[in-house]
Amino acid sequence: MKKITFLLFIFCATHVFSQNMETLKKEAMRDAQAACNATLKEDFKTLLTFTHPNILKAAGGAEIMEEYLKSTFNQMKADGFAYEVAETKAVSDVVKEQNEYRCYVENYNVMRMKDKRITSTSYMLGMYDEKAKKWTFVEAKEMKSSGSIIAYFPDFKTSLEIPENTMKMEDIKE
Repeated sequence: MKKITFLLFIFCATHVFSQNMETLKKEAMRDAQAACNATLKEDFKTLLTFTHPNILKAAGGAEIMEEYLKSTFNQMKADGFAYEVAETKAVSDVVKEQNEYRCYVENYNVMRMKDKRITSTSYMLGMYDEKAKKWTFVEAKEMKSSGSIIAYFPDFKTSLEIPENTMKMEDIKE
């Protein structure tokens, strides 16, 4: 009887754990898509709520980062740049490492720059904020040893094997 009770306990604990990971994965998809939607709408206030706090702190705060994004997007639009598509395609399995849940998300973007169309697949590293019950993201490529933001994450290590970004540019023929 003790063996059956023990096995039942293990089964229930494993089932709850896997359900929790699936829930976190769905929430990562939801939050990553919300960040993409905010990018398309140029809703930088919302976008920054999905930006990892270490990045906001390094930039001098959300208000400064918001003004920077507004200025950058305005300049890009003046140069003929426009987002056409920004969507989250997939979320990796969620892992728990260094006392936090993490995953990466695959984003698909289509942008127009004057007479060019740029199609890209990029990856964001997601880190779950358990207090806020939401995911925040950073550019995955910038979290590699040669990346520009890894310094803002002391002792960062991950077992996640994040794919490389891809980009294709083509002439628009109308």
